[in-house]
Amino acid sequence: MKTLKFYLLLLLISWLLLFPSAFSYPQLEITVNTDKSSYNTGERVEIYGGVTLDGDPVENAMVALEVRDPSATPILTRTAETNSSGVYSVFFTLTSENQPGTYTVHVSCSHDGEDTTASASFDLKYVPLLALTVETDSDTYKPADTVVISGIVTYDNSPVQGVLVAVEVQDPEGTTIAVRVLETSEQGGYLLPLQLNSESEAGEYKVYVSASYEDKKAVDYTIFKLETHSSTDINGDGTVNIIDLASVAKAWNTRPGDPRWDSRCDIDGNGLVNILDIALVALDFRK
Repeated sequence: MKTLKFYLLLLLISWLLLFPSAFSYPQLEITVNTDKSSYNTGERVEIYGGVTLDGDPVENAMVALEVRDPSATPILTRTAETNSSGVYSVFFTLTSENQPGTYTVHVSCSHDGEDTTASASFDLKYVPLLALTVETDSDTYKPADTVVISGIVTYDNSPVQGVLVAVEVQDPEGTTIAVRVLETSEQGGYLLPLQLNSESEAGEYKVYVSASYEDKKAVDYTIFKLETHSSTDINGDGTVNIIDLASVAKAWNTRPGDPRWDSRCDIDGNGLVNILDIALVALDFRK
């Protein structure tokens, strides 16, 4: 009898060694990686990995992800869902506000009552960033108006003097109508007053700017619109009335650059507020 029990026990052990999965729970596993081991300030980080159950990919599994900086402070918390191959991915960009050092990535997943976690790390090297901005003093202009283009150049978040900024303005057809090269001031700023042609076509104009400094480049752009005719409802209250007439009267006989100039009152877009503009308001009076 003892011999039989011994052989049965031996048979059971052999079975467990040959087929361990037959007596084990499903094994949920998650992996996590980054596309690089080291990054510079301003670079994009890709975090990716996979979820498997007994070696098979798990689709539509929810993955919780957290990135901690060198002081263990969370800087990113996201969730991601695995695709049909059991793979997930998350992207984010490191900015100048992120401190250099070693960052840790923690991921976790729960599926069918099983939990799994994993971690990875990457290094951040601080690299000063060149930044460039551009804006116009208004969103909308009329022919013969002066567009004031301005911006600032910073390096490592500090204004930079003496940087050359290239400015290009394109009309609605994409044709370049102006190219200028400006030098930044002590405050890192640049300024370009650009007078539009009285025959400029209506539409959307684009302003492109670029700058180089310390072997680094920065670009930006903005948009403004040109309207050939103004609304007779000058104050935009929904009714053409005495208030609109008063506005035209206040800007009477002015041109772009005059202290009393109001581009809204140049309704016919000829660069002068005169009797024609008064007549157009009168035609729409009380509408």
